[in-house]
Amino acid sequence: MPFQTLTRRSNTKNPARGLLTATLITAVGLLMPGCDDGSGSAQVSSTPDAPVLETAEVRQVADERVPETTIEQALPDSPEGPGLIDGPRIVFEQTFHDFAVISDTLPVSFDFVFKNQGNEVLKIGNVKASCGCTAAQPTKNEYLPGEEGSIHVVFKPKGRTGHQAKSIRVESNDPENLVTNIRISADILAAVNLEPKVFRFDQVEAGHTKTVTGTVRVRGEDFKVTDVSINGPYATVKVLGTEELTVDDTPVSETNIEVTIEENAPLGWLDRRVVIRTNNPEKPTIEAPLWANVLGPIEIQPAKLPLGVVRAGTPFRRELRLVSRAGDLFKLTDWKIDSSSYEGLEGLDMKVEQAGEVPEEGVAIMRLIVTGTGPEQIGKMEGNIVLATDMDPDRTISVPFHCVVRPAK
Repeated sequence: MPFQTLTRRSNTKNPARGLLTATLITAVGLLMPGCDDGSGSAQVSSTPDAPVLETAEVRQVADERVPETTIEQALPDSPEGPGLIDGPRIVFEQTFHDFAVISDTLPVSFDFVFKNQGNEVLKIGNVKASCGCTAAQPTKNEYLPGEEGSIHVVFKPKGRTGHQAKSIRVESNDPENLVTNIRISADILAAVNLEPKVFRFDQVEAGHTKTVTGTVRVRGEDFKVTDVSINGPYATVKVLGTEELTVDDTPVSETNIEVTIEENAPLGWLDRRVVIRTNNPEKPTIEAPLWANVLGPIEIQPAKLPLGVVRAGTPFRRELRLVSRAGDLFKLTDWKIDSSSYEGLEGLDMKVEQAGEVPEEGVAIMRLIVTGTGPEQIGKMEGNIVLATDMDPDRTISVPFHCVVRPAK
C-alpha cells in the first residue's frame, strides 16, 4: 500500500504517537532508494512518480502506521508516562521512620519522599504534626505528573526521655488518599536525667524537717554530677553517693541526692529551685522546681494566689481564706507586699482588707479581700503577700502571687 494514500486519514486521538512514529518512519525513509541526504527532505515512496512529502505530512503519515492500542497499552506500565493513574496520586516511598536511640539535646530530621503517580497536578494541603515537638513542611505545594517531592520532618527531643512516637497528617487532593499519616519514633537517652522532675513536699509541719530523695543519671563515660545547690534559704541538698552503670550499652553515672526542708522555714508556700551541675558538655546544668507548703496553726487557702490576667489601669479583686486548723480564734495583726526577691512590681497598687466585721475575740475563719489596679508596665509580675496574726506572732505567713499584665482593652 503506497504511503501517500494514508494522508487521507487523520488521527487526533493521541498526537504523542505521531511524534514517536514520525521519527521511526523518517529513519526508514533515509534507508530507502531515492533518499537524498543533502536535499533536506526524505523520499517516502519507492515509486518514481510518488510526490515528496513535507515534514508535517511525514509526521501525519507515520502516525497512521501505529496500531491504535500500542501507546495506550504502554502508558500504564511506564511510571514516567502521563496518565499512569487518572487524577493526582500521592505515593510515599515509606510512611514510617525510626530514629532509634538519640540524645535529648539535638533535633533530628528525616525526609519522607513521595511521587505524583497520577496524570494531574498533585496539590499538598495542610501538613500538621501531632505534637509541638515535631515540625513538618513539604518542599512545595504542587507537583506535576511523575514529579517527586518530600515532607521534611524535624523532631525536637528536648525535655523528653524514653520511647516517643509521633504522627504527621498530610492532606492532598488525591481522591484515594485525601489524608496520609506518616509516623516517626525514637528512644531518647537524656544527656542528664533527673527523677523526680519536681521536688514536691506538699504539707510540711512548721518546726519540723522533711526530706525527699532524687536520682540524677549522667550519660557518657567519665561524665558525672559535679555540684548540687538550692537557690534560696530554708532548704538544703546533698549528694548521697554515685554508682557507675551501663544502660543500652552506654556508660551512665547514677547519683542519689537528698533535698530537705529546714525546721526554720517560714509559714506558707516555699518556692525554690534545685540546681544540678555536671561535666557533660551536652547539658552542664539542670534545674528542678522545689515546692512546699509549710503549715502552722493557720492554713491559707489557696496557698498561692493566682491573679491571672490583669489589665493595665483596670481594677482587680481576689479572695483569700485564713483557717485555724485547731478551730482557735485569731486576729490579723499586719500585712505587707514583699517584692524584695522579685522584679517587675513597679507601679502595682494592691491592698488587703478583712471581709466584714471581726469580733473582738477574733474568728476561726477569716476572709481577706485583695484588691488593686493593674500597672502600666506590661509583662509578668510576681511577689509575696506577707501576713501576721496574733496566734503565732513570731512567724509570718507568706502567700506568693503572680499575674500577667496586658494592655487595657
